[in-house]
Amino acid sequence: MLSYDKEERWVKKNYNREETKGKWIQKVYQVDDSPRYEGMGSWVHVDGKSYWESTTDAPLPRREYSKRKDYNVLSRRNRHNITDFGWVHEQDNLKILRGESIKLIAEEKGKNTYVKVGMEKCEPAIKWWDKNQNFWSIVRKNWDNYFEENEIISFHKSVNKQPMFNGFFALGKKYEGLNNVSEKQYKEINDEINNHISSFIKP
Repeated sequence: MLSYDKEERWVKKNYNREETKGKWIQKVYQVDDSPRYEGMGSWVHVDGKSYWESTTDAPLPRREYSKRKDYNVLSRRNRHNITDFGWVHEQDNLKILRGESIKLIAEEKGKNTYVKVGMEKCEPAIKWWDKNQNFWSIVRKNWDNYFEENEIISFHKSVNKQPMFNGFFALGKKYEGLNNVSEKQYKEINDEINNHISSFIKP
């Protein structure tokens, strides 16, 4: 499991079976499938309520990623409550400046409500995925290999003033509608993805 440290740096943590028995891991990725945060916790079923809860460290949320410089870690306590209409995501977060010491900057409360809708409202997303899933499956395999091979993962926030996702979106547009991929084409795409990831890796 990847544990966020600070400044776009994650460290792999290993757990034994006893530590993970009966627990559920939530993995959250960025829009380009690069890592964001992972949390482990147990489901609780009591008094007619069902919820899962975990506390873990994460990078700054996208809404503050380019605006805030006064903290570098968001300690997130996530609780997912199952409801009859979908689920409610509650957050109790701590904004932390982590350096030689740890300084609490602010506390934050969040609440997101998710309601199940009819499939007809999902048609644009389904059509987009039909045209793009082959490219993004190659991206996902590259990330999986990278996570498997490295104990520490660390990236630059931007290269040439561009965030990582911009390059992935450009490649996604280039290979939209990808189908019946030959071995040669797969290697070319794979190399492009690898080169893009490598350009952001901190030495």
